[in-house]
Amino acid sequence: MEKTYKITIDSLTKEYPQGTTYLELAREYQDYFEDDILLVYVDGKLQELKKKLQKDCEVKFETAAGNAGHKTYKRSMCLMLVKAVYDVVDRRDIKVRILYSVGNGYFCKIEGGVLVTPSLLEKIEKRMRELVRDDVSIDKRSVNTDDAIDIFHKHGMYDKEELFKYRRVSRVNIYSMNEFEDYYYGYMVPSAGYLKYFKLYPYDEGFTIQMPTEA
Repeated sequence: MEKTYKITIDSLTKEYPQGTTYLELAREYQDYFEDDILLVYVDGKLQELKKKLQKDCEVKFETAAGNAGHKTYKRSMCLMLVKAVYDVVDRRDIKVRILYSVGNGYFCKIEGGVLVTPSLLEKIEKRMRELVRDDVSIDKRSVNTDDAIDIFHKHGMYDKEELFKYRRVSRVNIYSMNEFEDYYYGYMVPSAGYLKYFKLYPYDEGFTIQMPTEA
């Protein structure tokens, strides 16, 4: 007999089979929310949508309008931005720096002899919108620190390679979009299709990426 779990959402309890993801629950309930569901609270603990049910529990949804959801949106957008820059510039000796907040987004630079022009930004933004259109999956895997160091070296992320040589943690969460991999501390959305709202603008010697404000 198939194992099921009792899931309570807004005082309504239903049974779902083992292996069901919170993403499937979010899709079932999305029409009740104005903003996209990005995360869930499982018995009060924040979780990513790709995780699977593991027990009877109470679930509450976190949308892009909430504080945790908004931070997750911005964090995920940074991953997609860096991925798009590497796709467009097609060089591994560059470095994308997301430096500080500007308005509703971030000021960014591309180091390594790349001139940031309106034409280049147009190509990067076009690539980002292709990733959104194709709803490219954002996947997470936990690796040991030595493997993480090898990954950063492979991608030319030498500052992160050096950083993790001195970290005392045994495992690291690596997020990926297709072949591109990077380390982020915090939660991510399930796929690029959630990252529809953004715009790139030239700014100083770099550019800004602007995103929606927190509700």
